[in-house]
Amino acid sequence: MTWLDGRGYAPDADGNPPTKVMTLRSRWASTDGDPGPEVLVDARTCDCCQTDVAVTGAGPVVVYRNRTEDEVRDVYASRWNGSAWTEGTPVHDDGWVIGGCPVNGPAVDARELDVAVAWFTGAGDVPKVLVAFSRDGAVTFDAPVRVDGGDPSGRVDLRLLAGGDAVVSWLERTGGEAAELRLVRVRRDGTVGSPLLVTPSSSARASGFPRMASIPWAPNKLLLAWTDASEAELSSVHVAQVEVGS
Repeated sequence: MTWLDGRGYAPDADGNPPTKVMTLRSRWASTDGDPGPEVLVDARTCDCCQTDVAVTGAGPVVVYRNRTEDEVRDVYASRWNGSAWTEGTPVHDDGWVIGGCPVNGPAVDARELDVAVAWFTGAGDVPKVLVAFSRDGAVTFDAPVRVDGGDPSGRVDLRLLAGGDAVVSWLERTGGEAAELRLVRVRRDGTVGSPLLVTPSSSARASGFPRMASIPWAPNKLLLAWTDASEAELSSVHVAQVEVGS
């Protein structure tokens, strides 16, 4: 388990003033319910961007939005090496400098040593949804490819298919608060397919973060879930199966 830990925003047990720094921590949970020791993954992260974890053939990898002293908030990856988490390293040096949390975390999936990460960045004041592949269990990543339609709001998710291709979902703005939930297949060589419109949506915060799940008995299908917030006083969760082709 990994989580963003905000204990630095309160005085410590000795009454020392808060550091106002968010950390990323982890803990193992055994099948008998006993929690393992708490472990620090990264001592300074973005305040509220979601984290994500996948299990590679070499062990777990966690992806998250880092935060440097200079407010660079790029997506990092850390790997469990059997006894500790490796020092977080950037999936790509976007160089996104932002003085607040964008609330737009990355997504990761893995099959053996094949790993794919999707994320949103606003570096250079150009919003993008990017995808990068790794063939060595997230030790190194290829150069990312851009998959959005030109004005994304992010909220990404990703699933890696059996052949190594990735399917990425995100919200794309279409004017005002109107948006579309889209997904696209990205092949191992970085070739981006044609985007598929899943449903009209909204870029408002109430539309939440759409999610995908693999269907073990249907390798070319995915299950999507999203929040429909089109009615001002009533929102609802919708699900759909999507054929992603071969």
